[in-house]
Amino acid sequence: MKLRTPPPWHRVRYPLAAALCAATMLVALPLREDLDVANIDMLFLLTVFVIAAWLGRGPSLMAAFLGVALFDFFFVPPYMSFAVADAQYLVTFAVMLAVGLITSHLGAQLAERTAQAQAREEDTRTLYELASALGAVLTIDQVAATVADFLGKRGLDAMLLVAGPDEGTPDLRNHGQRQLTALEQSFARSAFERNAVVEADTLAGTGIAIAFLPLGAPGHVRGVLAVGSATGHADVVREQRPLLEAAASLVAMILERLHYAESAQRSELQVSNERLRTSILASLSHDLRTPLTSLVGLADTLARQQPPLEAAAVETAAVIRDQAYSMHHMLTNLLEMARLQSGNVSLNREWQPFVDIVGSSTRLLGDLLASRKLVIDVPPDLPLISFDSVLMERVVCNLLENATKYSPEGARIEVAARPKGVMLEVRICNDGPGFPADRIEQVFDLFVRGEREPSVAGTGMGLAICKAIIAAHGGNIMAENHPGGACVRFTLPLGTPPGMADEVAA
Repeated sequence: MKLRTPPPWHRVRYPLAAALCAATMLVALPLREDLDVANIDMLFLLTVFVIAAWLGRGPSLMAAFLGVALFDFFFVPPYMSFAVADAQYLVTFAVMLAVGLITSHLGAQLAERTAQAQAREEDTRTLYELASALGAVLTIDQVAATVADFLGKRGLDAMLLVAGPDEGTPDLRNHGQRQLTALEQSFARSAFERNAVVEADTLAGTGIAIAFLPLGAPGHVRGVLAVGSATGHADVVREQRPLLEAAASLVAMILERLHYAESAQRSELQVSNERLRTSILASLSHDLRTPLTSLVGLADTLARQQPPLEAAAVETAAVIRDQAYSMHHMLTNLLEMARLQSGNVSLNREWQPFVDIVGSSTRLLGDLLASRKLVIDVPPDLPLISFDSVLMERVVCNLLENATKYSPEGARIEVAARPKGVMLEVRICNDGPGFPADRIEQVFDLFVRGEREPSVAGTGMGLAICKAIIAAHGGNIMAENHPGGACVRFTLPLGTPPGMADEVAA
């Protein structure tokens, strides 16, 4: 609960209670001969009840004893003496004292519960105000400013420390108005890692935060709320502990909301950028393929024209044809990648032997593979595999092209396939420098090359296309190095080929 300022008469409760008892005595004294003793007794009991409800339990207990003493001294014969002429008055004193004590206890308890209810109502109202203010914030700095202003009105200094994006040991970034000392940072780190409140009351008055509350959200601790006393008294912080914990919970929820809102916005922006890039690539590649095809045909016509042109012209036409063909191949990859990333890929699956794809791919790349030692290790008795032959041929061709590009002339290139559990594993390896060890996990990303500044021409899309096609077939692909070269392995589901009766029925 919030620490409340005591009323001005708080420090003089006992003298005030004594004064009220004395006033009751002065009021009743002129009526001593006209009123019965029992009625005068009721006046003192009424005074005890008023003191209990107004001044609290301690002053009311004192008033009960003082009221019995005043009643005995001034209103029980013999007057002006504590002696008692009639022993029956002792019962009156005992009953009066008991009723006074019970009345003081019940009255004080009622006053305390009333004060607690009012305090809870005020705390609820202030927390609602804080929640309303936090609901309108858009940044962490605004959260820090709102919390600092809220607690500053209650005699507290507050600083907000929010965990960074690192998953391992995130840094606690200070969003307060002053820099934290090394001791404060140590306490904050302890509260963050233990997800428990850390208090240091002995440091009150030193200008150092003395309470560190973790901002625990579901599954995560988003940061720490460091709180100190603006007046230097630890009681100001201690007595407002429930309010601080409730405020910390509100701040944690707001930080969680801001985190997920930022993540959703970042994801949406990334999707929009990816969609725009894909649209641009598809449009450019589609519009440029036709003129490049014409350019390849015209250059090839010039190179083979009869009667033949001069040797220099023939050589120039051949260079134009080769370069145009390379550009055509790159644009084809761009268009294929755009189509794969659009998510509208329809696989034309058929049950067929994988060795046929290896044979057609090596025939297409016959000129390129002529200067390499090609080794094919694909058993002819492999079970039939369900895949799209056109797309799978693209995968094998891209991997063989990469193996050729990154291997010296005369190097060994191996294509091997073996069943492995419920999958068919295909390996294409080559002798050469291999993949850079620090980038082997990124080689399948779009526009990423194996080397940072490769001397080999390319766009860095071949392996990305392979990954997209293999994923569409339900398989996995990975790159690895081996002594003296590199390997790319991918898997395809084996499945269960249809029987002869099914084929006939089809």
